[in-house]
Amino acid sequence: MQQTFKTLGVTKGCQVKLDVGGDDGGLNVHLKLHETDRLRGSVYSDAGNDPDAQMGFNGSLKLTGRYLNLLGRGEQASCVFTKGITDGGRELIFHKPLRPGYGSTITSTVFDDGAQVALSGYKERSSGVSLGLTVPTDTFNHMLSWRGVWRQLSALNDKTAFAVREQAGHSLKSSVQYQLRQDSRDDQLLPTKGHLVKLTQELAGLGGNAHFYSKELSVQLNQQLIDRVVVQVGASVGHVQPLNLFNLSKPQPLSIMDKFYLGGPQSLRGFEYKGIGPRQQENALGSDFYWRAGAHLLLPLPGVRGGILDRFRTQLFVNAGNAQQWSSESTMSERVKLHRDTTRLTYGVGLVTNFLGIVKLELNYCIPAWHQSQDKVHPGFQFGISVGD
Repeated sequence: MQQTFKTLGVTKGCQVKLDVGGDDGGLNVHLKLHETDRLRGSVYSDAGNDPDAQMGFNGSLKLTGRYLNLLGRGEQASCVFTKGITDGGRELIFHKPLRPGYGSTITSTVFDDGAQVALSGYKERSSGVSLGLTVPTDTFNHMLSWRGVWRQLSALNDKTAFAVREQAGHSLKSSVQYQLRQDSRDDQLLPTKGHLVKLTQELAGLGGNAHFYSKELSVQLNQQLIDRVVVQVGASVGHVQPLNLFNLSKPQPLSIMDKFYLGGPQSLRGFEYKGIGPRQQENALGSDFYWRAGAHLLLPLPGVRGGILDRFRTQLFVNAGNAQQWSSESTMSERVKLHRDTTRLTYGVGLVTNFLGIVKLELNYCIPAWHQSQDKVHPGFQFGISVGD
């Protein structure tokens, strides 16, 4: 019970007292609750992966106001203002627990966000609403959400490629997304054991003019071989295809905002951010299919045990992947051959650390062994910052 109240964030503490009742010998239970202040505010900095920011990392300042236990059942209403290096926005969020103690929640959001996507040469403004349901179980976490977004795309500057400019304008996306997730890792940044399985599917076209079906699968396995020596293998694959749900016209082309991108320390080392795949001039156009795989061997620094240097690990790695157009008139065998013949591969060695349990910092020396002429290759030293998966 104390854990339930703590999870809901509505009390500072819960004291339970038991005593024997009167002549009937019954047991009386006395609860003493210390309710928290309902109105709260905070100012804090946040960080996350952002390929279009400097070094693929975006910091932001957040101003948040919360009203706790709004209707007396653990609900929260929040107002969030965000200002980042390449983005900013505001949100109104209502969060309600459905089964206290079990983690099931429903969340509704009204939002207005803006971002500069420099590597693809456009600015994006998104305004809309979303409704989400989260149901954790003993084996998987299930997340089902609906999102309705009015999107505005415009050229970033006069150097923006024509292939991006011709997509400028307004679009309306109404989509349903489902995510299945299982995570048994002991740490999200530098795990020593456990696995991650994440499947994400999105169906857009239930209204609006964005019609597509997207699916993405990521897996990761970590195993400690001997003391502080860990091997990690992982792979991801994604595909998005345009749809014509109601046979009203031919399928609309995919928007540059709905495609996949590959390249950079968080996805494929030895390449610039968004450095792999179709591009025009200096702008990455994205692809409708990608895959990547990697293997890492993490070793402790020689002669180091304990102290701050024990937070660092030497990593030997090999990464491979590709990002190309899949939806074409060619046959299946021709598509497979194209992806096989244009596979990118990088190997190298580096130094990695879990910085304060917040972000993963890594400095690698990369050798891109396989690449294509249009790729933006980054041989030699490459610095990366990542958060989460």
